[in-house]
Amino acid sequence: MDKKVISEIDYLLIKEVKALRIKKGISKAQLSSKLKLASSFIGKVEDLSQRDKYSIRHLPLLVKALDLKSIGQLFPKIPVNNIIEITYEKVAKLNKDGSESKQFEEKIIQIIPISKNYE
Repeated sequence: MDKKVISEIDYLLIKEVKALRIKKGISKAQLSSKLKLASSFIGKVEDLSQRDKYSIRHLPLLVKALDLKSIGQLFPKIPVNNIIEITYEKVAKLNKDGSESKQFEEKIIQIIPISKNYE
């Protein structure tokens, strides 16, 4: 198992953008292209083992690329914690026939708060 320490707001943003991207049928490479970034950028952001994440300048670009009305739609949940520690493991994705893929995804095991907001 691996661990990542990250701000909760960064994690919630990554999670929401991924959910919206999948719901709208947009691939990681397509979203990267819409943001005019390297084709691997979104994949790196969504991979917990990587250090990449969205910045404030990406927010209006994400709104446009995902056809949203406002930046607020990227933040449906208000973070309770400042910093969190995520314990996760990489597991093989499953192919449509049920066999294991060569690609991996992260399975979240535990999220614990490191520091709360405004304390």
